[in-house]
Amino acid sequence: MISRAANNYKLDPTMLAVLIFWESGGDQNAVSSDGAIGLMQVMPRDGIAASFQCPNGPCFVNRPTMEELKDPNFNVEYGSKMLAGLINKYGSVREGLLHYGPMYVGYSYADNIQKMTDLIK
Repeated sequence: MISRAANNYKLDPTMLAVLIFWESGGDQNAVSSDGAIGLMQVMPRDGIAASFQCPNGPCFVNRPTMEELKDPNFNVEYGSKMLAGLINKYGSVREGLLHYGPMYVGYSYADNIQKMTDLIK
């Protein structure tokens, strides 16, 4: 599942595995206090996340549902696609990880994911 998603979106499979471990501890049933779901802790369009407002309206209106994100294969595929899009948009893995992770931690999330990936390799 991880290798397939990494290959589909040209991501480092080790980094993707580290991100999954960091986000959910590898628990496909993980749900954060903010409402993020599954292995890659993706915010859904429903549940608690439906109440989150961004400047132009609901933040996650175009996201999958909680039920969709409970499927580990779908979760990893969707999260990988989202991460690859952020890396492409912001021009580097570090910047992509910065925007994937929690907003309030700055670069520590991205740097920790990259350090752990380097240690494993």
